[in-house]
Amino acid sequence: MRKALASITLASSICLSAPASAESRFADFLSGSFFEGENWSAEVMSAAISVATEKALAGLFEQDPATDTPATDPADPLEKYNRMMFEFNAKLDDAALKPLAEYYAEYTPEIVRTGVRNFFSNINDVGVAANSALQGKVDQALSDSSRLALNSVVGLGGVIDVASELDIEKNDEDFGQTLGVWGVPEGPYIVLPILGPRTLRSAVGTALDTYLQVETLGSVAELGGAESAVSELMALNVVDQRTRLLGKESLLDTAALDPYIFARESYLAYRRCKVADCDKIDYIPAAPEGESDSNLFEGNSFDGNSYNELEMLDELDQLDELDLLND
Repeated sequence: MRKALASITLASSICLSAPASAESRFADFLSGSFFEGENWSAEVMSAAISVATEKALAGLFEQDPATDTPATDPADPLEKYNRMMFEFNAKLDDAALKPLAEYYAEYTPEIVRTGVRNFFSNINDVGVAANSALQGKVDQALSDSSRLALNSVVGLGGVIDVASELDIEKNDEDFGQTLGVWGVPEGPYIVLPILGPRTLRSAVGTALDTYLQVETLGSVAELGGAESAVSELMALNVVDQRTRLLGKESLLDTAALDPYIFARESYLAYRRCKVADCDKIDYIPAAPEGESDSNLFEGNSFDGNSYNELEMLDELDQLDELDLLND
């Protein structure tokens, strides 16, 4: 198992690797010259991840087999692998993503970061509108399309969020949710390199979402005469999303004795909630007389378990942003 995991992780590093010269440019980032001239590129991003991967792998697989424990949750049959990948991602974040985000936040004006965030939010609305339609939410799909058109035209390609100023709601739909609405089982829980927590269903959804995002960015870049900038834009999106998590890193450490279990249960509850649209419920209905609260949600997509996760919605609002590691 460890050899297989090492192969997967190293393959991820190789796929993201850059020429040897990129490592010296990563050193430029550490010395403070990042984002100057042509230093900001996917090459630097890939070099950062490559260097960080080597550091993260050091000692990661030196665990004593006697300490390995079997999976304790039917939804997580790959727990042994997932725990090691969870640790790897944490080390990778400490070594590369967090430093990049801190530098970006420090040296990029807030107005620029807001424009970047709005731009990628507008790109994401292409998939949101498509998935709203695929889920049969006609009115919402029309609203999403109106939001996309307004921000794209009046908002200068989405850099200015005009739609929100006009109270047009920003929705959140993805292909993983669509597959869930269509009745596709969620499958086992799995922690992917770099991407973080997923179920098999949401992993497939992420692949489709990413493909659509890349195609949309390619079209936008072609219109702007910068066809080769897609990889740089994707890297910038990752850094921008990580910047929004700065200051929230202690959530997993302080929320539970076992951060892995807390992250897993919160992620699964969050994704099931998104499929059932329970995040759009304004109140929790009272239980009928003689029926306990634990039976309120029996027979729905939560597999008959008592929906105690509703008590965790405040935490899930914060974990929503962790989906980039979410969603």
